[in-house]
This record gives sequence, C-alpha cells and structure tokens, in this order.
Amino acid sequence: MSTILVNPGCSNIELRESLYAGDIVLLTELPAVGELVEHTRAELNNLFDGHDPQHVHEQLSPEELAVILSKWKPAFMRMDRSMQLAREIVEQCGFNPETTHFDLLKPRTSYPVGHLTTGIAYAFPWHRDTWYAAAPQQINLWLPIWEPRRNNAMAFDPGAFGKKVPNNSCDFDYYRRNVERASLDKVVKTDTRAQPGAIDWNPEHEDIVLPSPGSILLFSADQLHRSIPNTSGLARYSIDYRIVETSDIESGRGAPVLDNACTGTAIRDFLRVSDGAQMPDAMVRIIEPEPPAGDVVLTFDPKR
Repeated sequence: MSTILVNPGCSNIELRESLYAGDIVLLTELPAVGELVEHTRAELNNLFDGHDPQHVHEQLSPEELAVILSKWKPAFMRMDRSMQLAREIVEQCGFNPETTHFDLLKPRTSYPVGHLTTGIAYAFPWHRDTWYAAAPQQINLWLPIWEPRRNNAMAFDPGAFGKKVPNNSCDFDYYRRNVERASLDKVVKTDTRAQPGAIDWNPEHEDIVLPSPGSILLFSADQLHRSIPNTSGLARYSIDYRIVETSDIESGRGAPVLDNACTGTAIRDFLRVSDGAQMPDAMVRIIEPEPPAGDVVLTFDPKR
C-alpha cells in the first residue's frame, strides 16, 4: 500500500527507500521551489508577450504554440538560473550533491482537450517512466507553476506499484527517441512516435495530488501515472526533472521494475549536482552492461 508523506522527518536514505517502496512524498517548505516558480512564471509571461500563459491557447493556434515552445523549452533547460535552482532544490531535499546526479529541468505544458496535446505538449496515458528507459533508482521531482486542478493535473495508480501491468514498452527505443526530439515542433496533429503505455488499463481507484505552487512532489520512476485530460479551460504549466543516487546503483537498491521491456537507458543524461560532471561510465555499465552497437544518439541534447 502506497502512502502520501508530507514533509517527512526522516533521513535521506529512509526517504529513498520509502520512494522505492511506492510512497509519494510532498515537500512544502523548500525556498528554491518557490524561486523556480517565480523564475518560470517570468519566463512564460515574457515568452507570450502580454498574453496570459494560462489562456494563450485562446489566442494562438496549436501550430504557433508548437513552434514557440520548441524553441523556448530547450533554452529554458540550459539557463544558468534554471540549472542553479535545480541543484538547490536537490540539496534542500536532503540529497548529497557529490553522489546525486540530475537531468535537465523539463518544462511541461498541458493545453485543453482539442488544442495542442501532441509532440511538445504530449498528454501521457497511464505509464511508468521506467518504460521510457529510466533506471530503477530514478526519483522524479514534479512541481506546478500555477495552481493545478483536478481536471488538468496528474493521477497515480498506487495499487499498481510492484505489480506487472500489461504494456507496450517493448516498442520504445530511447536512442531513437533522442533523434525524434529534434523535430517535436512538427508533431502537431498526430503523434506517431512509440509511446509506452499500459494496455487496457482502467484502475478502480486513482490518486490525484494537487500541490500548491511552491510545493514539490517526489515519486519513483516506477510509479504508474498519467496526465489527466485537460478539461479545465486553462493551460497547465509544470516542471519535472529526475535524480539518481549513485550509491543506490552500486548497491542495487531501487524500485522493483517488474514489467519493463524497452531498449536503452537514459542514465547517461544525468549530471552530478555538485559540479555538472557526466554520469561515470562505471555506473552506466551497471545499468547497461553492453553498449549499443552502431551509430546511435546516446544522450538527450536539448540543443539538437
């Protein structure tokens, strides 16, 4: 049984073990989260040049938004301020910056049903991030930029944690996805990319957690979750990124990952929090003992 823990007073290793066991953690008192919200709001207000970001879909077409976002999102990920706040959040969560690695901030956009819901603003069905080549040790961090609502947020199926769920993760190749990311602005009407998801999955119960802006959710990459179809009339903006503790890779501590069949690993994308160093090759070899053959794109580069 999964539990939602709010500001748990535990050690970092106890926190990680709780997440690997299926618990969801909500932290509400981290100064850097509020600073990241303010930074992102300022960026979005500037990006849309006077249009209210939550209503911008009423003024711009899906095609126009796809072009704007495909240029802005990679730039936002690489901003010094974005990178700095990402590191500060990890440290304020209690993780060791010398042994914890993070990937780039990913600004997410969820527009109302009938507008842009593919490509750069893809609405995810029931899935685990492990089906998208996440390591068993990956911990996801998610925070809203404006107040989320029940009909434009994210849902979890905690009852599926540690159980096998029918899925099509066998169709997903992470290295092919790294190539596809270069042309997301062209994916507007129909998204033909391989998208891992649960097959015929209709849980009896789902949990919806609505953190206020300035709060952040932590959960295992092996949690089954989805984007709720946005019927709120408002655009939802959020940020997620991921962290991995290398001592957990070495020890084999992590989530169960019972039903993943994808190809590749995202572990090379992670940078050390303290200094931005690449994930050590020794860690990569634990996750993927044999490197892929041929000319493949191993890492996600937002500048591509």
